[in-house]
Amino acid sequence: MSVAMSSLVDHVIALTQHRDRDLLDGALVDALMALLKPQQVTLVGVVSEAGQRYWLPLVQRERGGRLKVLSDPLWVQVQQLQRLEEDPHRQRCLEHLQAVDVAPTTDGGACLAIWPLFDDLRAQGQGVIEIRSSTPLSPASLNVLGRLLSVYRNMQGMLDYSECDALTGLLNRKSFDDAFFKVLRDEPGDESGDAVAPPAGWPERRHVAPAAYWLAMLDVDHFKQVNDVHGHSIGDEVLLLVARLLKTTLRSLDRVFRFGGEEFVVLLRCPDEASALSALERVRANMENYRFPQVGRITVSIGLTQVRRGDSPSVACERADQAVYFAKGHGRNQVRSYEQLIEQGQLQTDDKVGVIELF
Repeated sequence: MSVAMSSLVDHVIALTQHRDRDLLDGALVDALMALLKPQQVTLVGVVSEAGQRYWLPLVQRERGGRLKVLSDPLWVQVQQLQRLEEDPHRQRCLEHLQAVDVAPTTDGGACLAIWPLFDDLRAQGQGVIEIRSSTPLSPASLNVLGRLLSVYRNMQGMLDYSECDALTGLLNRKSFDDAFFKVLRDEPGDESGDAVAPPAGWPERRHVAPAAYWLAMLDVDHFKQVNDVHGHSIGDEVLLLVARLLKTTLRSLDRVFRFGGEEFVVLLRCPDEASALSALERVRANMENYRFPQVGRITVSIGLTQVRRGDSPSVACERADQAVYFAKGHGRNQVRSYEQLIEQGQLQTDDKVGVIELF
């Protein structure tokens, strides 16, 4: 086996050992930098908010430098990003699913090759890979790029299969714990400097923002009655439409999970409780105003809690579930905050750290 082929195999092995999408992105950029030796490799994703799509630079590596995280998807200010149409080369690559070569604009300028990350118009995970080099990529380099992208796409497909709910396409319960602990890991330390260290091998971060993460549990009201009256096929259709409304109402960077049955969970980033409640109130109102085929009006009860340092997924979910239970017992079709209910004396606190109760 030649040295070049051995190096390619090593990078393929590195790509296939990751079960984390962020680390997989970084491994792709590292492999392209090592094998093609360009000036710069950048992976750029796409996010949407309020019907508008934006470019989200994710990871980048320059020749001789380290892998850099350009933005944190949970904390980026979407409206400050570049709109899709503001970069016509990337837009053409993404919408036509074809590579785009951009010639240098000045003598001595870099050549730019833009490739779509995926070969289909996915609802999630769209993006492009950009490679800047002093000369156009050779046929051999283009062949390596195509092969690595095939491996990357296959790995992303395997993650989709293992992490997504078969019915709705939302993230499943299995992937929730990983996402929850990633939230805690990304949370910066307090003023005492008690920071949460990133895992070994994680690339450096360029920006860190104050953390305010919120967990919401959403339960479809009277869902058993939907199944009893209309049948399980209509019930499944209701769940599909609920999932679609959640995705279209919330920001594309918010994490939405289906826990099973009629129960959904949302991890969202907001600067304060009022903003989180406002986002969830939009969800509640959109559900109430939507007319579900053959069923008509469907409502949801939502419980909210702030994700705290030291939380475990089960403890945070238990707090949000108490708020849902309160909402269902007091009229349904409403959003309730666990912290507000405690402050108002309508719930008794049973705070826990991890799984250890505080006496």
